[in-house]
Amino acid sequence: MPVIHELSDHLADLIAAGEVVERPASVAKELVENAIDAGATQITIEIEHGGISYLRITDNGCGMAPEDAPIAFRRHATSKLRTEEDLAAIGTLGFRGEALAAIAAVSRIDLFTKQAGTLAGVHLHLEAGEITENEDAGCPEGTTMIIRDIFYNTPARMKFLRKDFTEAGYVVGVVQHAALSHPEIAFTMLRDGRQVFATPGNGKLIAPVFSVFGKDMTSNLIEVPVFSRGSLSAKGYITKAHAGRPNRSMQHFFVNGRYIKSRVMQAALEEAYRNRIITGKYPSCAIFLTIPLHMVDVNVHPAKTEVKFAEEKAVFEVVYAACKNALEQDDNIPEIRAHQDKKATPQEQITGEQQPLTVPQQAQEERQAQPIPAARMQAAPAVQSAKTEDRTSQRPASQPAGAPAEPEKKPERYPVTDSYAMLGRTVKVHSLYPKDKLSLQQNRPKKPYVDADDEEGLDWDYLPQLVVPDAMRKPEPQVSDPPRQEQQPDIMAVPTGGARVLGEAFRTYIVAEDETGLLLIDKHAAHERMIFNRLRAQVDIEQQTLLTPVVAEVTATEYAALCEQIEQIRSIGFDIEPFGQNSFVVRAIPAYLDCAAVQETVSEMADKLMNNRVPVPDRLDDLIHTVSCKAAIKAGMTTSLPEMQDFCNRVLQDPDVVCCPHGRPVTVRLTKYELDKMFKRVNQ
Repeated sequence: MPVIHELSDHLADLIAAGEVVERPASVAKELVENAIDAGATQITIEIEHGGISYLRITDNGCGMAPEDAPIAFRRHATSKLRTEEDLAAIGTLGFRGEALAAIAAVSRIDLFTKQAGTLAGVHLHLEAGEITENEDAGCPEGTTMIIRDIFYNTPARMKFLRKDFTEAGYVVGVVQHAALSHPEIAFTMLRDGRQVFATPGNGKLIAPVFSVFGKDMTSNLIEVPVFSRGSLSAKGYITKAHAGRPNRSMQHFFVNGRYIKSRVMQAALEEAYRNRIITGKYPSCAIFLTIPLHMVDVNVHPAKTEVKFAEEKAVFEVVYAACKNALEQDDNIPEIRAHQDKKATPQEQITGEQQPLTVPQQAQEERQAQPIPAARMQAAPAVQSAKTEDRTSQRPASQPAGAPAEPEKKPERYPVTDSYAMLGRTVKVHSLYPKDKLSLQQNRPKKPYVDADDEEGLDWDYLPQLVVPDAMRKPEPQVSDPPRQEQQPDIMAVPTGGARVLGEAFRTYIVAEDETGLLLIDKHAAHERMIFNRLRAQVDIEQQTLLTPVVAEVTATEYAALCEQIEQIRSIGFDIEPFGQNSFVVRAIPAYLDCAAVQETVSEMADKLMNNRVPVPDRLDDLIHTVSCKAAIKAGMTTSLPEMQDFCNRVLQDPDVVCCPHGRPVTVRLTKYELDKMFKRVNQ
């Protein structure tokens, strides 16, 4: 008897369903994509019991003709491909013609569809892929698909489904991805009769972004303007560097309106945050890449969640540059927010003006009705008289006696400039490593703490880039001079950095104010970033020649990647050249690198090149981190007021000092409006 035989159509459909239909979310994804391809502007998704027992997708798209509806459930039946040339430039979300056949094979389906201008629609009922009913029906224009009892005829697949709430979460994720990629479509999702997700469909990307990311995360998002390079362009939203998450679950990538999982785009995003985000944290994003159809292959994964790019390096560069430019324009200053019992009025949010508190009449009458102790009765007239005289003396002569006192307007003592706004910045390419690795060790401060009575305070000459100008230093104290507090020069009248230093908290944080509120600056983090930037900006890279050249063995793919970019590797301090098959000889390395780490470093550079990243070894950046941290001013060091003012000016005038090399923020802002809310000086 023959060993090889053909599978039945039903068994083949079940096997195909195993590739396409993994859970109810897979069904929702295929049907929502069909609705989008049909030109719908409103899509409603309704599920019960996680979508296992009931899933309904309603759209107002073009619908299907009565003669086309039965054909749609056949295998490889589609309206989106006709010739081989169409396969090389796929612009629709669905194209294979397998989804409806696979879904019908493992569920019970009711289809209602009607085209515009027709008198009646059509209703189909299918069970296990077989059409049992085909009749005319009255229904609105568009298509409604009702899926019941998924995997009812394949119990082996049913046992792998999770709880209803978990499966519902996967369906919500599918709808969120569709809403992000198509803000012009209004999405509504109902779960067990309750609305859990909705977008207006007004074409503005911020609307679905707010619905997906939530209020708190949206407040920490940075808009990525459209960045184009050649025929590729990228845009979207990314989080500020200080708002990282412990995982990558909120990274959403889209290519031509299709949600995908891309290692190339993920690597480009995280490379843009290099030396900006805290170790162990990951950025969140919604990045949209537009690429010519012939440069991307979407037919490499059964669920179409992975694609293949013809030029991965070009994709990496455009995503990296777009995200890097957006980060450069952001100051990365977290804001301290007051607890809001009630939302502020739009006028307060726009102008930030102080509004006098209004006391409810009922509460005022209750206080008047309460008895007042005798001791307070005797003291009250005097206190009230003093307060009345004080308010009367402060009231302008032109103001009526019964009118409330106007808030006092203080004149501006100094001009305030927006020195920390970083608009229009572009990506900078830094070379690495200082000339003399021992210079910073020699210039470290001699003592970590300085006595408070030391007149000179901290000797800033030992700290790189933090030398206070001679004009701001105080003269040598004389015996007849008054105490230091009385001879403090008044240099704070016109600060050049846009903020006036008020003092210092815990010998660690500089407290300053500008026209918008208070600024808290971490001395150590800011100074560490200054030194780190200066070391990386060195043009000449000091090399050390190895006494015995090291032969580094690599794989065939690593060998090809290193050979292609060998000049770039030489530019960062390596004397390297091919040596036989799948090996390189290294004769010189950067001065900071340990000789014993050559083999690991070469492999690391090859791995980064294969992932379209800059081939700078992490251990070299780590060494720069260590040198910067040791050379920077430490928390607890005493700093005089002129030195703090000069340091504050440097921080606010340098747009590159927004976080330490480890990703911690340098500056935290407490706005005047939030401060007024804390003290209940404005209505909330």
